[in-house]
Amino acid sequence: MKIVLFLNKDLQANIAYNLLKQELRHHTLRIYYSESVGNPDGKAADLVRLEHYEKHYFHNEIANFTKNTKLRYSFEFFDHTFNSFPFEKATNVNSEEFITEMKLYEPDLFISIRFGKIFKDAIIQVPKLGLLNLHSAILPHYKGIMGTLHAIKEQNKTIGCTLHTIPDAGIDTGEIIEIAQLDVCPEKSLFWHIIQLYPLGVALLIQAIQLLQRGDHLKTKKQNLQEGNYFSVPTENDFQQIKNLGMDIISPTDYEAVLLQFVFENLTDLEKRSLRKLLVDSGLKQY
Repeated sequence: MKIVLFLNKDLQANIAYNLLKQELRHHTLRIYYSESVGNPDGKAADLVRLEHYEKHYFHNEIANFTKNTKLRYSFEFFDHTFNSFPFEKATNVNSEEFITEMKLYEPDLFISIRFGKIFKDAIIQVPKLGLLNLHSAILPHYKGIMGTLHAIKEQNKTIGCTLHTIPDAGIDTGEIIEIAQLDVCPEKSLFWHIIQLYPLGVALLIQAIQLLQRGDHLKTKKQNLQEGNYFSVPTENDFQQIKNLGMDIISPTDYEAVLLQFVFENLTDLEKRSLRKLLVDSGLKQY
């Protein structure tokens, strides 16, 4: 199939891409990326710090450390070395120019993972098999941005991610294909919980891609749009409520564990100590 992948240039989407990569090799692919989600102005200090380690620090300090120390890895970073597929910054996906380009390309499927732009009706109608979105929260209960934060804040015992269609310009209102769930671990950070949803979500995506490749139809369920809430960019108070539960927003232990889980392969004890020192020197601490 011809697939166009829309994603955000951050740690979560980079992990999701690498988990999808083997399946994507069976298809013709283009990738377009955004660099932010939501209004960049006036963000809570906790969110600014979290995004620093998800974006700039990961794609610069971690990527450079990996290459400079010649660590063993197969992880493909979203940086200047990326070369597996066409990789381009998205400008305006709803412009006449981009819509025309996509019509000429004749894609079968659009996939969105953490993409920071809203798709409007004209571009949504282009792919033959539609547009799928991997939403990192359970729909219809947690629409919008960082639903996992709100699910944990409300003391849910489980969190999850939802694979759903995007049939129109509504936000997180499409038909649900599948939901994957994860038990909340109070001793782990918010960051850890968000990351751990992506292997589950990618498994749903791979299953959907393979079904469509075989010519099968995806079974979907309409949402009850009267249920749940829409959440915009979280506030400092939202983060404080997480901390009041005794949960860290991010911790060096969890950040290191995520890198060892998804990025690096069989590091020696010396290499692990070097990585740990890098994190400590960056000022990353539990908070």
